[in-house]
Order: sequence, then C-alpha cells, then structure tokens
Amino acid sequence: MKKHQLVRIALIIVLIIFLFGAVGLFEPTLAIGPGTGGSKIRVSDEEIGPYILLVATSPLPVTPGQMSVWVRVTDATTDQLRRDAVVTVEATPRGGGPTLNAQATHQNAGNDYDYVAHLEIEQTGQWDVTVFVEDEPGDVQTSFTETVSRGLSATVLIAVAVPFIVLAVVVGIFLWRRSGNSSP
Repeated sequence: MKKHQLVRIALIIVLIIFLFGAVGLFEPTLAIGPGTGGSKIRVSDEEIGPYILLVATSPLPVTPGQMSVWVRVTDATTDQLRRDAVVTVEATPRGGGPTLNAQATHQNAGNDYDYVAHLEIEQTGQWDVTVFVEDEPGDVQTSFTETVSRGLSATVLIAVAVPFIVLAVVVGIFLWRRSGNSSP
C-alpha cells in the first residue's frame, strides 16, 4: 500500500470513531420495561406482616425517565404467590416536588405472579419510595430510598472516546511511516 492509501484509511477510521462517538453523545438514554439496564433488589424476601416481599428497581442506575418497581408478593404462611393483591408504588423526591403514584400490575410485569409499576421520574436526587400491598390477609407497606442520577454525561463519553481516537491516529501514523520505509 502507498502512503496516501494508508493515510486515507487512517482518516476514515478516525472519522468513523468520531461519528459513532458524536451519535452516542446525543442519543437519549431510555429505560423501558422491567429489568432494562439491570436492576437492584431493594427488599430481599423480607417477611413483612403476612407476606414475604421481594422488591427491585430498574434500570440500574436509575436516571430521569421511566423507573420500574418490581414486586413479588408471597403468603408467609402458605409460601404461595399472592396473585390478586393490589400493589401501589409511591415515590416522593426528598428535595421537594410532587409525589408520584402508580399501580403495579401483572400486565406491566408480563406474567401473572409479579407486579410492576412504571413511574416517570423527572428529577435527579434522593427519592423515598413506598410499596403498598393490600390483600385478604392484611395491608402492609415497605419503604426504601432510591438515588436518581444523571447517568453518563458528555464529559464521561468524551473521556472514554478520546483514548480510542488517539490510538487510531497513532496506528495510522505508524502504518504511514512503516509504508514509507518499505517503498522502493
């Protein structure tokens, strides 16, 4: 290969890396459905009143947008899943703002034994989340704190992309100089 061909290939590689990096900077981070982006168990099979509750949130980390709260309700006496409970989730920002409420349903969970509620979180910070369960054996609630962060910023993405761009330029220069030494 001639020098100008290697330089052209190196420039194309740098341009491709730059374009993929630029697209990544402006692409919104969306969370849809339970478990998208990972999840974090908030209540791990704890006996609360007549139930054993398992509660998780997703995505991980929670960022502004849709937060899903996943709940499994088991009867503590019979060890059977409770499929007819009424499960409600409430989230209140600690810094002030409106309280969000959502019904957790089997339809949102995609099965007939789990309950999932979707909440549209608009601000970052600490949120107090409470899960209410109502069914025949009794009504209970459990609470936890969720941290909503901004997610990856443009600065982080640039910091990750720059080493790859530098590497591509160094490889391009190396190949260009190498081709100069092997030319007749």
